[in-house]
Amino acid sequence: MFLKFADLLIYRLLGLSADTSIGSTIHFFVYDTTKILFLLFLIILIISLLRGYIDNNKFKAFIEKQPRFVAHFLASLFGAITPFCSCSSVPLFIGFSETGIPFGVSMSFLITSPMINELAILLLAGVLGLKVTLIYLLTGIIVGMTGGYLMELFGWQKYLQNYITNKQANDYCCSCSCGCNKVLTIKNRLQEALNYTKNLMKKIWLFVLIGVGIGSILHGYVPQEFFMRYLSADNFLSVPLAVLIGIPLYADITTIIPIAQVLINKGAAVGTVLVFMMSIVALSLPEMIIISRVMKKELIIRFALFMFVIFTIVGYLYNLIL
Repeated sequence: MFLKFADLLIYRLLGLSADTSIGSTIHFFVYDTTKILFLLFLIILIISLLRGYIDNNKFKAFIEKQPRFVAHFLASLFGAITPFCSCSSVPLFIGFSETGIPFGVSMSFLITSPMINELAILLLAGVLGLKVTLIYLLTGIIVGMTGGYLMELFGWQKYLQNYITNKQANDYCCSCSCGCNKVLTIKNRLQEALNYTKNLMKKIWLFVLIGVGIGSILHGYVPQEFFMRYLSADNFLSVPLAVLIGIPLYADITTIIPIAQVLINKGAAVGTVLVFMMSIVALSLPEMIIISRVMKKELIIRFALFMFVIFTIVGYLYNLIL
């Protein structure tokens, strides 16, 4: 639907060619913008509606009863089995944060969710083989668990937006007051979900356009030879460079896998390409912009730098064993 709309608008009505840089850039921008904004609105609405039926106190109590290792594992596993991209994982992360789920556990979900899903595993196995797929799957879960645990250990939860901590305190007070446990009708829940979705979309739509715009320019004007030259196994700096290149881009993991196959077939190192994929899906600029809704800039910078270091280490390890 979105692809047909972009084709009609750019190639037919505007008469631009897919073979030109400007045509490719604008087409990419229109296609990704309409798709992302629509899916964001729909997913945020659904998640917001479902959150109204979840007993936050029971869910929080269940997580807090688990040993911290188990809690991080469950969060990473939940992230792995949910079919979310980075931009659609963020609203659920926001919900976790507002509920009062431990910060590190929420981060484990946020890190793992966009990196792994069922369809991606099937595609990756068909393209790169079972060995690489299993290593990627295990790495994604381990990175999520490690990242969430260390970020909580470092005390970075203090850099969450103030309204998050205030809401957690209010929710605690409400759990002790019968007056807060009002019964809502389906209509009320839907209206609350719509209001929440509209308010959140008003705050993030412009930033999504900026992020996709940067990705579109790179898509249309940076030749593939550039990636091939700097992502080869002969270049020692290829791993950190691949992570840096992936940050401004945005794509779902299933979209990146065919590109990864082409890069590997043309000489790019397997480990370098895998962390390139990780960077795009788990550390993209649009995601960083959206999570500013719940994270202060101090946390966003720390999160980005931390993931950059982790992905770089993982990339070098991949290149040693693959």
